[in-house]
Amino acid sequence: MRKQLLLLLFSLFAVVGYARTVTGVVTSESDKLPVIGATVMVQGSTNGTATDFDGKYTINAGDNDVLVISYVGMTTANVKVNGRDVINVELKENSQVLDEVVVTAMGQTQEKKKLNFAVQSLDSE
Repeated sequence: MRKQLLLLLFSLFAVVGYARTVTGVVTSESDKLPVIGATVMVQGSTNGTATDFDGKYTINAGDNDVLVISYVGMTTANVKVNGRDVINVELKENSQVLDEVVVTAMGQTQEKKKLNFAVQSLDSE
């Protein structure tokens, strides 16, 4: 009975020692602004989260895990935890991923050059 209790206690310590809470901020490399809604995942698992309005995230990960941080239009970053509690990441823009797409009033998505009617463009500025 004592051996089983001792084994149970050691198992609990091993589980507690494995997972740590990792926090950080995801920003854009070009303008240093927070990236809102970036996906932060533990590689090889379904454990993940998204950044908030300040680019902040919190996730549980092991000391040897790899965080995969991704966002549309930016390159994906793979960062090893290496026992750290705070990991801040800067994502680089990836202009090759984005292409000009038009969403029509009927919800159909087509390339601009294939349309036979006038289209208005909205810029981010």
